[in-house]
Amino acid sequence: MDHPLYLDHAATAPPLPEALAAFDRAAREAFANPGSPHAAGARAASELARAREELVAALGADGYRVVFTATGTESDHLGIQGLARRRRRRAERAGGGAQARVLYSAVEHPAAREAARALAAEGFRVSPIPVDAGGVVRPEALRPLLGPDVALVAVMAANNELGGLNPVPELVGLVRRLAPEAAFHCDAVQWAGKRPETIASLGADAIAVAAHKVGGIRGCAALLLRRDGPEPEPLFRGGGHEGGLRSGTENVMGAAAFAAAAAVRRRLLDAEPRRYLDRRARLLELLRRERPDLVVLGPSEEAEVQGSILSLALPGCRAEPLLHRLEVRGILVGSGSACSHGGARESPVLAAIGLAPELRDSVLRISLDGGESEDDLARAAAAIAEESRR
Repeated sequence: MDHPLYLDHAATAPPLPEALAAFDRAAREAFANPGSPHAAGARAASELARAREELVAALGADGYRVVFTATGTESDHLGIQGLARRRRRRAERAGGGAQARVLYSAVEHPAAREAARALAAEGFRVSPIPVDAGGVVRPEALRPLLGPDVALVAVMAANNELGGLNPVPELVGLVRRLAPEAAFHCDAVQWAGKRPETIASLGADAIAVAAHKVGGIRGCAALLLRRDGPEPEPLFRGGGHEGGLRSGTENVMGAAAFAAAAAVRRRLLDAEPRRYLDRRARLLELLRRERPDLVVLGPSEEAEVQGSILSLALPGCRAEPLLHRLEVRGILVGSGSACSHGGARESPVLAAIGLAPELRDSVLRISLDGGESEDDLARAAAAIAEESRR
């Protein structure tokens, strides 16, 4: 078997050498508790502050502050539940009608979708925002849902299953005009480090990012909060770390690795802004030569495509056995969201876009690093075409 070709970066990216080096250095030199009053604690606090600044610079998050968390799921929960509760409490104190509605896109990652849906138990009215056939939230779909009773809107930047981009800046502007008291949360876990634009250009009040999607190390993530925007209520109490928003001793090593990985991704994108889009287009071209009947999921316009993800359905071929046959040939790809444990249930995303039922168990998700060679892409396309015809 040839060397493994890993094409499941949307699930998790292998740690970059720079991230491993930063983690190792911080573990040796900044091992102390950053809250300790001695010199070793001060070194750890300095390392954490440096990681915070470097992450802001690498992501282009000017105007945002970093709240370090453990996972993207935690960041989504803090952004969605924390902001919704804060906005409703603020409305209640002002004596007006309580802001009790939460809106989320019908194709949100489970971390965001379930965080929003859980608020129904607290009296919030929670509703999905319809999407088009490409899985994109259009302003005309959001507009009629907005009103003064909306506490929060959650729309992801890049869809993890379909690879579509939502027009988040336009949606944020719409919410500011029609529901000015509502907060806007954006899951940018699949967007950060893979787009040439700055993350600040999204304009949301809260933006979730995760280290392991960009080549950092699992166990570290962040919620970026707009400095002049609303502040969420913390999910749990403790020692008041991260400005009181996320109590718990900080993961200094993970933060250092996250910042290092994000800096590498920024340099790569600055040097080659189309590194993902061009490789995705080439892989799709090669696949279509062999399987002209394949169905590409997500938007068709390049401006709405997240280049790191190619999601497609192969008629007449079940994805699960195909994944295993490809693995035997050293090609590692995914199917749907790897964050839904076990992956046995039907994807709500595929149902939301109206994909034909007979195609829903035939979907492959190929997610790229952006550094694949022509030989890598040709090898992957040949293996997928050959094995899918069996």
